[in-house]
Amino acid sequence: MRSEDAKAKLLVEFPELGNPEIIFQKEVFAHFGLAFLKFGLVEHSLINVLTFWSVGEGVRTGKIRSRLTWESAFDSGYEQAVALTFGNLTKKVCSIAEFSDLRSSFADAKRLRDYFAHHFMRDEAAYFESEEGCWLLLTKIAEVRHQVLRLEDALKPRFEAMRERLKLPRQDESQLNELLAAYYREAREDIAAGSAKVGWEKNAL
Repeated sequence: MRSEDAKAKLLVEFPELGNPEIIFQKEVFAHFGLAFLKFGLVEHSLINVLTFWSVGEGVRTGKIRSRLTWESAFDSGYEQAVALTFGNLTKKVCSIAEFSDLRSSFADAKRLRDYFAHHFMRDEAAYFESEEGCWLLLTKIAEVRHQVLRLEDALKPRFEAMRERLKLPRQDESQLNELLAAYYREAREDIAAGSAKVGWEKNAL
């Protein structure tokens, strides 16, 4: 009954899974990717937390006194944060008062992320052989995805509390939207010009 309930909930969320012509193995790959995307969203949120925290600490200690030093500190904090592994990101974020109660949630997220990154495709291969096995994987992956989404939601109010404590300005949505539009525009232009490079190609140079 439990598996049927989980299947029914998944069909509500993804009605295309009820298509009789569906290829379930492809769906497992797609849902694996969707779950891993959610881990990426959490990781980027942690990077944002550390970036703003480092700037806030600079303001608090008097090291940041002008817009120029603010921008420099922001860029430096971001570069330091993106260089950290997921595990080290969670450790540093846990040291910030507003996030210390999430220690066990971060540990669970790291364990699950590491499993998906290093073990899932090999260890769960036997389930790909049957439709019921694929349904099992789909429902289990959905549980993980929802767990990670709950963690992402838990970060938001804590980030706002940290921002207020450090007296940092609220993020300007219009500026963020402009940056995002420029990001997508640059990608489209690179594709059209035939000069687009993916991340691993850029990092290899």
